[in-house]
Amino acid sequence: MRARLVVQSGLLAACAMAGGVAGAQPAAAIPARILDFNTCAKPEWPKEALRREQTGTVTLQYLVGANGRVEQSVVLKSSGFPLLDEAARAGILKCAFKPGPGAANAAAPLWQKMQYVWTLEGKRVDPDPALAAAASAGGVEAQRLMGERAATAEERMVWTQMAALQGDALAQYRFASMLRNGNGIARDPVEALVWLRKAAAQGEVLAQNTLGVVYQRGIDIPADYAEAAVWYRKAAEQGNPSAQLNLGDLLASGRGVARDDVAANEWFRKAADQQLPAAQVRLAYRMTHAVAMPRDDSAAVALYRMAADKGNSTAQNNLANAYENGNGVARNYEEALRLYLKSASQGNAFAEQGLGNLYEHGWGVTPDLAMALKYYRLAAAKNNPPGLRSMASVLEHGRGVLRDPVQALSYYQRAATAGDEPAMRRLATAYERGELGVAPDAVKAAEWKEKADNRYKAPPSTYPGM
Repeated sequence: MRARLVVQSGLLAACAMAGGVAGAQPAAAIPARILDFNTCAKPEWPKEALRREQTGTVTLQYLVGANGRVEQSVVLKSSGFPLLDEAARAGILKCAFKPGPGAANAAAPLWQKMQYVWTLEGKRVDPDPALAAAASAGGVEAQRLMGERAATAEERMVWTQMAALQGDALAQYRFASMLRNGNGIARDPVEALVWLRKAAAQGEVLAQNTLGVVYQRGIDIPADYAEAAVWYRKAAEQGNPSAQLNLGDLLASGRGVARDDVAANEWFRKAADQQLPAAQVRLAYRMTHAVAMPRDDSAAVALYRMAADKGNSTAQNNLANAYENGNGVARNYEEALRLYLKSASQGNAFAEQGLGNLYEHGWGVTPDLAMALKYYRLAAAKNNPPGLRSMASVLEHGRGVLRDPVQALSYYQRAATAGDEPAMRRLATAYERGELGVAPDAVKAAEWKEKADNRYKAPPSTYPGM
């Protein structure tokens, strides 16, 4: 048996790896740009997924920047296996494309879609014939295991459905996922919810957390934060770190439950202790803002470092910010630059703004206004509040661009509307003094000053950079 990964996109077709010979054939003529996929290393098959013989198709959307590097990637359709999904998503982020023959508009950022098809070549020989016999005889555990080891999505669905019909909670959860994503069976979100509820009612922790996500996000049903909190709590009390994180988020924001920052911190800490990067970031952020706990920048840095080492882009950005400002760690602009670059390579807009700030002021790098503007524009294009404010500032003062107070005002307004407190204060001053092309207006000045004063009166419930 041989592992084979096939890559398909609007730009290219068929690339094989992991036992096959790589080669690309154009799928169709693309008027905007042709990217040479041979310059991009294919992702490695996760060892655990290969051991379990997991297969499927992952559909991705990714943004190729002007320099050929992939700046963002998102999973549009799951393979049904998180290990394969994340391997494909993380793999494309490491790519650095170069334009292929006949390319045009090579400098323009470009969104593309592609598929990674994870398949196993050759006739599969079941390593345990007794397992197949037990499954055929109605053994529920054997049926579930046969589903795990199936060579195709259709075969996986058949065995999983058999086990689900016999009441196996984990199989019910997996069958619900297949129905929700259309893997090996026609997509049926209504029936998927039926099976998800069956599994959750039996105490299947993954189903409980997923049901919470379905209710929180309103996936195929009306959103219901209170019901989401019920299911998150059930899974969290069983020790599921994702559910602990999700319940903490609801408690921190007061959605569906009474706001309780102390309880939120407890759940974040439980999840962080299980090495969940997002929970480590939540807890660290709240430490630096003294939310229902004493401020502790050093402990926050330690948490950020653990999450950053796992590749979490928010942790990389926040740790870079700590190095830039000397919060909880000795100031080190070079280390800040290194971490900002790591985070920005994953599309983090806060890191892009941070890079712009380093280049504008020459902190850890040679001052370069062109590079600063490049990163500010990237951040502002994502409606990042500090990025918008930074663009406003360079336009206001004519740094690297022609001075344009009208455009500066527009950027300040966008940043302030997005919650940026310094931008609110700049607008208050502008209306008070009649700057940035506006007439003096005491009422508007007072309004923006009040908004700025109230911006952080309550402890933060959201997490910039995430």
